Amino acid sequence: MSTELRRPRVSAFLALSLDGFIAGEGGDLAWLEPYNGDSQEETGYSALMASVDTLLMGRNSYDTVLGFPERFYGDKPVVVLTHRPAAPREHVSFRQGALAQVLGELWQAGSRHLYLDGGEVVWQGLQAALVDELILFWVPVTLGGGVSLFAGPLLGALVPVSSSVLPSGLVRVVYQPA
Repeated sequence: MSTELRRPRVSAFLALSLDGFIAGEGGDLAWLEPYNGDSQEETGYSALMASVDTLLMGRNSYDTVLGFPERFYGDKPVVVLTHRPAAPREHVSFRQGALAQVLGELWQAGSRHLYLDGGEVVWQGLQAALVDELILFWVPVTLGGGVSLFAGPLLGALVPVSSSVLPSGLVRVVYQPA
């Protein structure tokens, strides 16, 4: 019997500026608005959400999506990594712990494909080689500051496996670990 810890498949799906920022100063996302005209089919979001059974995100991202007019994840379960107290919500649970540990717990609970969201959580996943598919949308702007996706050098290499230019001008690149 294998003692290897099983975990769900992990995908991340983020837009970032040419200089590597996923949000502007103070978490500003307004710079993305001119590029939000692509359909969910064109971006691959519909296909991703059809495949994903659980969303795992950081607390800052969770607090941001609470302000969105609609739930972009439908009724899928959302797990939020946080150390801060939070009000209970339908389909949302709050966890603490190392990402690998939480992924193992979610596997035990039946999750098989996770959408990892939030810069800090995605960065932790990349650093720990826990991201199986990184889908980046390169936005043709530079911000010069803000929230960076890459907080340092990656320990493992990522290999682009596909790319496409969307009608908005975004460049979608799918990366997998080497």
